[in-house]
Amino acid sequence: AAGRQVVQPRYRRDRLIRLGQAEDQVAQADLNLSAAEQDLIIRVATAYFTVLGAQDNLEFSVSEKKAIARQLDQAKQRFEVGLIAITGVHEAQARFDQARADELAAENLLDNAIEAMVQITGEYVDTLAILKREIPLNNPEPSSLEAWADTALVNNPILLSAQYDTEIAKKQIDFQSAGHWPSLDLVGSYGVARSDTDFSPGTNDSDTGTIGLQLNIPLYSGGGVDAATRQAVAQHEASKDVLEEQRRSVRAQVRNAYRGVQSSISRVNALEATQVSANSALEATEAGFEVGTRTLVDVLNSQSDLFAAKRDLARSRYDYILNTLRLFQASGSLDESDVALVNTWLGEEKSIKP
Repeated sequence: AAGRQVVQPRYRRDRLIRLGQAEDQVAQADLNLSAAEQDLIIRVATAYFTVLGAQDNLEFSVSEKKAIARQLDQAKQRFEVGLIAITGVHEAQARFDQARADELAAENLLDNAIEAMVQITGEYVDTLAILKREIPLNNPEPSSLEAWADTALVNNPILLSAQYDTEIAKKQIDFQSAGHWPSLDLVGSYGVARSDTDFSPGTNDSDTGTIGLQLNIPLYSGGGVDAATRQAVAQHEASKDVLEEQRRSVRAQVRNAYRGVQSSISRVNALEATQVSANSALEATEAGFEVGTRTLVDVLNSQSDLFAAKRDLARSRYDYILNTLRLFQASGSLDESDVALVNTWLGEEKSIKP
């Protein structure tokens, strides 16, 4: 006798669950890619504006050192003719020495910022497009913080990926418990039975074929299935905790970025006024010094205030841009169009070499 049997599974609960998990994992991979792309945009933008900020800081340090050097020369000349005491010269010299140290520190910060950008981009550049003097300072739109938070809860790719983790873990419970479920197969068989005799070989051969459904019901599968199911339940609960933590994290990111944008706008406006006031104060102090109503220390302090205002203003402008991008990232909407918008705020190319 000879035969052949073919079995085609018609229902396997565990395989259907695995298919669903695989589909979830594909969708999750797309979300993870989107999150990685958005994170790259933020890292590149942060590195870029950190370099510009470090370059600004170095230029301000150089300018401040030159201004102090002029005051030091004047102090020495005035001391020689008896117009000021030696303490004025010492004060100017101390400020000049500190300015030189600040310049060296600024050079080091710029070098470090450039290296950090190279680690991300993979190449050195000699020039970068600098930020225009005038850029639009727009409050977040929509203006409601809750609207941004609601958008983030349905669009943030990291949060959506965590939701898939929870769904996959939930399906894992069903997968582990599938050992208790029946299976159904389509079974087909074909056989040939030979009954040869000496007088008539092959005359009693018979062919048989059957096709049908075979239902398998597990009556007892041991404790392994139950143990694996309990473990899957525990993992599902853990994934829900992670999801809730991620949800709170996204809300916090939205709040911080939203308020950061608003704060940056207010700070830029305030510092622009501060810079104007500091410049006027310096001019008045220098005039007072010429007629003897103000001291050299007053002039040096006014110069320091002006350069501090310039540094803070430049930093706040960069903070506004980065906070805006972070808000888009937290809400899940950050893409290349936002990068293109920021590029319109950049102007002339400038050397970043000290």
